[in-house]
Amino acid sequence: SSGINAEWLLRPGTTCHTMDLGEKIRVIILGDSGVGKTSLVNLLTQKSSKPTWTVGCNAEVVLHDSQEFKQEFIELWDIGGSGVHENSRGVFMRSTFHGMILVHDLTNSKSYTNMIRWALEFARNGERPPSRRVSRDTEVALLRAIQLPVLIVGTKQDHLWSRSRYSNDRSGLITNLNANMISVNTLDGVQFKGSYQEQQIKGFFDTVIRNKKSASSRFNQPYYSRQGSQSPSNLQKYSSIDLGFQGYGGAG
Repeated sequence: SSGINAEWLLRPGTTCHTMDLGEKIRVIILGDSGVGKTSLVNLLTQKSSKPTWTVGCNAEVVLHDSQEFKQEFIELWDIGGSGVHENSRGVFMRSTFHGMILVHDLTNSKSYTNMIRWALEFARNGERPPSRRVSRDTEVALLRAIQLPVLIVGTKQDHLWSRSRYSNDRSGLITNLNANMISVNTLDGVQFKGSYQEQQIKGFFDTVIRNKKSASSRFNQPYYSRQGSQSPSNLQKYSSIDLGFQGYGGAG
């Protein structure tokens, strides 16, 4: 894959959400602040510039080329993880996406656990979580309603020697995302080239494109509609047929 300069996406007065991007393929990238989301995007787009803190949303374009798909452009939407911008994130999350990458820091187990919070925020279309935690069954339903290919990426692989234990899914909720998992050193583009990790990401992009191309004409509908009460338990989910997705790594 090769990077395409997409700084025009963020020219003054323009946001990722408000631009008319037509039928382009979009992948949202979520995770805590400082876990390496922007470094991952730079790795995938072959940018050598030093990553900076993302304010709101930063979009880059990667040119994906594989045996199945030739010369496909994929937009990578890097959503800022800082709590300062929590109220504005929903603007970007309510856009149409065809895949999701959840990023955590291999040296920070909390960032691994927090991936569930990010996935749930996305499932709520960026709305702030309720003041009281909803039931586990409701959380499971919300996670399973994300009918998108999902990839979980652990960064800072080169620092694994400094930690005594590997992150684990204590909540038992991450499995509901049906996601593949890889770990990478985002600062070593030479090692990444031709690696297992690169092949896994290419396979993920293939799945995203495949599902996007098979999406129905109703693709732009939201993932759920609210019926009366604002409680998450009253969410009506659209089926995978409505959205054109069958899930990444699952049967079918």
